[in-house]
Amino acid sequence: MLKKMFILLAVFALTACTQTQKDFALVDTKGYLSNPESVSEMPQDALVANQQFALALYQQLLNDQKNVFFSPLSVQLALSMTANGAANSTLKEMLDVLRYPDVENMNDFSRLTQSYLLKQSDLFSINNSVWIKDAYKEKVKQPFLNDVVKHYGSMVATLDFSQNSAAETINQWVKENTQGRIKQVIKPPIDALTVMFLINTLTFQAKWEEPFDKMLTKNDSFANLSEKIQYVVGSRNLPYFEDDRVSVASFLTKNQKQEVMILLPKVGVTLSNQNLIEILSMEMPVSSVAVQLPKVMINAEAELKDTLGKMGMPSAFVDDIADFSNMAHDAKADGLHIFSVVHKTFWMLDEEGTEAAAVTKVEMQIKSSPAGDYSFVVNRPFTVVIRDKESGLILFMGHIIDPQP
Repeated sequence: MLKKMFILLAVFALTACTQTQKDFALVDTKGYLSNPESVSEMPQDALVANQQFALALYQQLLNDQKNVFFSPLSVQLALSMTANGAANSTLKEMLDVLRYPDVENMNDFSRLTQSYLLKQSDLFSINNSVWIKDAYKEKVKQPFLNDVVKHYGSMVATLDFSQNSAAETINQWVKENTQGRIKQVIKPPIDALTVMFLINTLTFQAKWEEPFDKMLTKNDSFANLSEKIQYVVGSRNLPYFEDDRVSVASFLTKNQKQEVMILLPKVGVTLSNQNLIEILSMEMPVSSVAVQLPKVMINAEAELKDTLGKMGMPSAFVDDIADFSNMAHDAKADGLHIFSVVHKTFWMLDEEGTEAAAVTKVEMQIKSSPAGDYSFVVNRPFTVVIRDKESGLILFMGHIIDPQP
């Protein structure tokens, strides 16, 4: 039951645009594991890592004022790709937060998890990509690229990040791999110090084992909302559990391999992580249940930089501390670090079934431009001299305190 719950949560997607820039593929891969391994069941250690990371992130994101919907697997995969470039204390912090003992286990578990989902059902789509600034590509280390391709099937390409079309190209790639459910993850222009994006997407679409009758759909009130909302209604025989803390129902998909578990705490009850572990691990008896389930159509977004720092990996985000020396040459000198981790999700539930999508984008930056030995940022008053170069004759001269009055 626990395994299915977190498989369901592991979903993600991304952006759309019009004109695109042609990318230069460094590695000729499709962006996913084209030959997934035969995995009959998930390794227990991988499930435990997923569960612990998911619950820790859930508690950090929990907010009484807004929706929280996220994909722990998406975040895990994107950060795991990134961790292949980390070293020393930065790597240790990332592994601890991700709940992996070492890089080998992290990559093995990531590969097996993707293989398991892809082999189990065609309801899932999992894609990974690494986008490198063209001026930075010579610094990226080949062993890092080999690892993200081998274990994540990642597509690797370079783009001219100085062009707005670079963001459009990346957004379009994600849109095509996620049915267009999430419209934008990169807003142009891309920061001049950004040198790499590592992106993981996953989508999930499924019909209910027993669809709900649309004729029974009704409007009814929902706590804390002034307007009534729509509910799907019906009587079902389904796994169900209830005690003085919570009511739990499980809705199977048509292939009976995935489920949507709805946990409804009793009024005034807050479920702890230990409560969730116990509830999600139990076998629930099948009962006859009168169901009134709200129709869902939500989009959610979270910037995870501060959250992940609080969870135990602050070093990765600090340019003069982060160590990504396994990712690129001169990484320490350049101050290569994670600038942001953006996570976007979509969830829909109606009479026919459920659909979920999410994207996790890891943006890598340096602290100075890789194009030269110095950084020249004219962001304060300056003096200008315009002269004839051969003779030295000064034609114009000035001191500019407001370049656009």
